[in-house]
This record gives sequence, structure tokens and C-alpha cells, in this order.
Amino acid sequence: MRLLDGLQKYCVSFRIIGDELDPAEVTGLLHIIADTSHRKGDMNTSVTKNGKEIVSAPFDRGVWAICSKEDECATLNSHIDSLLTVLWPKKECLSKLYERGYTMDFFVGFFAHGCHQPGFELDAGTMRKTGELNIRFGMCFYT
Repeated sequence: MRLLDGLQKYCVSFRIIGDELDPAEVTGLLHIIADTSHRKGDMNTSVTKNGKEIVSAPFDRGVWAICSKEDECATLNSHIDSLLTVLWPKKECLSKLYERGYTMDFFVGFFAHGCHQPGFELDAGTMRKTGELNIRFGMCFYT
């Protein structure tokens, strides 16, 4: 991701995480197809730009995730709101998954280059809905 000076970008996903997580079950409960998913113990492989396959240690936990479809330059609030629009109607199912011990979070990659004071805002409605759904908030900063 190439950044111009003074520009902030976001990569945001909603994840459900747990040792016993079965991604197919989560997809069936929510009727949402994951953008990425795996079970604990699945092989962790990736392919380089040159086509070489890299095999890492097996995944240490199960994950089911969907990604924001907003433009990467959209505000963080826009990214979270777009995901909440999809998740809010599934509130009861998400509550059941939470009660089963699964962790849910918004995972945010925050990319800023040459920003004097990089930052973001979340409005009260977004924070209220996030709290009502028991969704944590995690962020990695890249400058």
C-alpha cells in the first residue's frame, strides 16, 4: 500500500475467533460468507508474488472474518458502520456465539504517512452498537 504524505488509510475486518470455531457453522448461522476463515490446526500457507508457496506453522485458533468493502481512504467510522450494517440484523446469532465463548473484534490496520497528527473518531452510535454486540476493537498502526 503506497501512501502519499498526509494521507490516512484503513483496512478493517470483523472477526470471530475461538479454539473450537467451525467456520462453516458460523457461515450457516449468520448466512454471511466469510472473506477468510480457517479452523485451529489448519495448514497456514501463502503464495509469494513469484508463485512460491510458503508453509508456516498451523493456525493456533479458528477464525471467521469479513472485510469492510469501503474505500481504504474512507473514515474509520465509515468502515465500522458498513460492517455494523451487515452485522446488526444478526444481533441474536452474534450474542449466542459470544455466549459460547467466542471473541469478536474489529481488527483495524491504520496506515498513516507524513501526517502531523494522525488520528480518527468514532461517533457515539457506532460505539454503542459495537458495545451492544460485545465487539472488541483492535488496531495496528503503520507509519
